[in-house]
Amino acid sequence: MVNTSSFKTKTISIERKNEGVKDSWIIALDIGYSAIKGFSPNSAYCIPSYASKINAPLLALGKAGVHDMMYRDNQTGEIWNVGSSAQESVSIADSKDSVTALYGRNRYFSPMFLVLARVGLGVGMIENRFGSPNGKNLVVQTGLPPAYMKTDTPIIKEALSGPHDFDLKIGDNAWQNFTFYLPEENVKVMAQPMGTLLSISTDQYGKQIPEAAKYFKSHMLIFDPGFGTFDTFDIHNRMIDSYETFDDLGMKRVLQETSSEIFKKYDTEIPVPAMQKYLQSGEFIKTNRKEMTTAKISFADILDSASTKVCMEALERTKSIYNNLFDHNYLVVTGGTGAAWYEKIKEHFAGMETLKIIPGNQNDTLPYIFSNVRGYYMYQLGKLRQAEKKNNIAM
Repeated sequence: MVNTSSFKTKTISIERKNEGVKDSWIIALDIGYSAIKGFSPNSAYCIPSYASKINAPLLALGKAGVHDMMYRDNQTGEIWNVGSSAQESVSIADSKDSVTALYGRNRYFSPMFLVLARVGLGVGMIENRFGSPNGKNLVVQTGLPPAYMKTDTPIIKEALSGPHDFDLKIGDNAWQNFTFYLPEENVKVMAQPMGTLLSISTDQYGKQIPEAAKYFKSHMLIFDPGFGTFDTFDIHNRMIDSYETFDDLGMKRVLQETSSEIFKKYDTEIPVPAMQKYLQSGEFIKTNRKEMTTAKISFADILDSASTKVCMEALERTKSIYNNLFDHNYLVVTGGTGAAWYEKIKEHFAGMETLKIIPGNQNDTLPYIFSNVRGYYMYQLGKLRQAEKKNNIAM
């Protein structure tokens, strides 16, 4: 039976020394529908993409958990609970956040998106034993689904740039202030699946691996199922042949199918925004008001069935578009949903000797969810290294 907790978006914080440049502090940021993934010169991190405004006076009981996080806006004075602790506060009956508001494309200027974006930036600027952004030029590299690049690039640049003044409190640590100005020209945007291509082609030092030339000259498909969208990126002999973005295939659809089946079978509604809370245990409480009874119900089988159904739909869609992948040399599986589906995908194509399945995190020990954002970082690292080298030659 499937382990439901493996589908849950987790809080991850890893202090590590990543390659950097002298005068700039790079933050690669992927503000996904399920999580904010970040990569900086001194860390890699993941924070569930959920936040709730605290309206009542804050009363902290007991010791804060290591992943408890709060955000304070120094312009409005608003305080938000962020990430795992915010998700845990969502109940089945909670309807204040609609699926459209949380997962719609036009969320860039919503209050929650600003909170999540700033939290992603702030965590990437926290000093640790592997470095500090003090005195360095902040450069942010992010990405978008290929189909949204033209329309959404100026919007996300506008949303992330400008003045920022906020505080973060993580665990039992004191509030930490972040006041800075991010110029719009310092916000860079690239196609999401290209991040994975660069990640599988780049080692921990930001250098191309020996196999990179073979990858670029081959026929390769990036298979990137995320939470809100499923993206494909077709590369043939160093040229981008095509790309596709589907908004009906991904983890959101899996959870929608799961929620629908739970309601049909148990007459209990668990909205998608509340589902994360129940994935840890794989159980929900079935109540009977008339009989005044409660019972724990496992939904692992329902989730497994929904995941398999959506995965097979994604594979069939892919095969119908790309001639069953008969002409491809590599299929690169990336993203958190890709990790959940990886074994199914390998099994599905097991009989194709001409097709090699590559995990998006093959050049690092980081989980799949960091594949795109690690590639964003490596791309911008290469650009800044080139600029630095050019400036040194000019001097």
